[in-house]
Amino acid sequence: MLTQQGKRENILTAYLNLLVHQGIRAATLEAVSSACQLSKAGVLHHFSSMGALRQAIFIELEAQAAEDANRMLADLPNAANYYLVSSLSRDSLLERLIEAVHRLAQTGDEAALELLRVCRKGWYEALLLALGDAALAKLVLFAGDGINHNVLLSVDETSETFLDASTATDMLGLVERLRETAEPRA
Repeated sequence: MLTQQGKRENILTAYLNLLVHQGIRAATLEAVSSACQLSKAGVLHHFSSMGALRQAIFIELEAQAAEDANRMLADLPNAANYYLVSSLSRDSLLERLIEAVHRLAQTGDEAALELLRVCRKGWYEALLLALGDAALAKLVLFAGDGINHNVLLSVDETSETFLDASTATDMLGLVERLRETAEPRA
């Protein structure tokens, strides 16, 4: 759930959906106003500019990512499992926010790039605390990102069997075997 409520939430959701489903070029003031059934002036009443909308998306991602990392920190024994299993979702609010900010980052938006780095740092630090090994923490981080990327290949594909819930379990089993044999490195 977005931290914004009412019309601001509707406007942000419209902007988010446009970024994710159609890309940054489609996410215009006109398209946002049409998607949320407000006039351009109505959108600008709640967000003074497209830059303000962009900043609101950044705030939402920062809040969602911090909550996600805190969830991992609150249950360190299950943090790696949580990260891998949650990577199977492409439709969660967090994943949609990441994708939207990633699209902004692809245009050279330094603030978007920095925010994505901050998010990655939070997840990595939680995984490092959970696993006690920098290489394993990065392995789980990269595996989760790879799972999430590959889930995209399964969207709208009912016969797709390459990736399912057992994939995360299998990967976690490999991480645990590596953890048992590895010497801790920080």
